[in-house]
Amino acid sequence: MFWNYSRSKYQRLYDGFVFCKDGNLRNNLMNDLDYESKVNQLFFIIDGLLAIHNAEKVHKDFHSGNVLVDNNVPLISDLGLCQPVNDNERKGVYGVIPYIAPEVLRGYQYTKAADIYSFRIIMNEIMSEEITYNDIPHDFSY
Repeated sequence: MFWNYSRSKYQRLYDGFVFCKDGNLRNNLMNDLDYESKVNQLFFIIDGLLAIHNAEKVHKDFHSGNVLVDNNVPLISDLGLCQPVNDNERKGVYGVIPYIAPEVLRGYQYTKAADIYSFRIIMNEIMSEEITYNDIPHDFSY
């Protein structure tokens, strides 16, 4: 449902909200899942990210709030910042600070590796059942 690129990004997002009544992954972290269920969720998430990367795109805003859950099946959503891997014209830092790779924060190009960094943070959240860096303020205005 989310990987049909012939549909507009708004149609894909709408699909997610209609079918994913369980909300997002962040809201489901404290569901006391067993180890096998957590690993299965991670497989679904990395499979979705692989589909994005195989389409030569990067998500650029990959975090647990953008992973919707339906019957314990996670689905990647919010592809609004998703763009081609080699798009060098759009610069800037986008997303939720704890999920952004250090090299992106330093001004380097957003890459597939930066999405994998975000996946690592999501992996930690699922396995620990805690929001990563929750106790550190990161919402600064300059």
